[in-house]
Amino acid sequence: MHEASVDTNDDGALRVTLRGEIDFTNSTEIHKIITDAVSERRPAAVRVDLAGVTFMDSTGIGVLVDAMRVALAAQADFRVENPTRRMLDQLRTTGLLTAFGLE
Repeated sequence: MHEASVDTNDDGALRVTLRGEIDFTNSTEIHKIITDAVSERRPAAVRVDLAGVTFMDSTGIGVLVDAMRVALAAQADFRVENPTRRMLDQLRTTGLLTAFGLE
């Protein structure tokens, strides 16, 4: 089970909050939520909050990479925030810490 919510911070940044399991069963839906929000709102920055993520497989990491590409194509800064220790270890293993603003 997962949950994805989108809102806009006071500073105009788009905040995407993910919770639960992010995997092949829901990655397409989450990708669409993020892509649609960036396209509609044209934010200056996109922040993806992973504090509530309990599991992420390779397709979930792919969603984050795609979200970064969508944000950068819209000339928005992109950052992943609040990864759990487990998520941080996964992102370190994939070599994405710097790209996601975590180093």
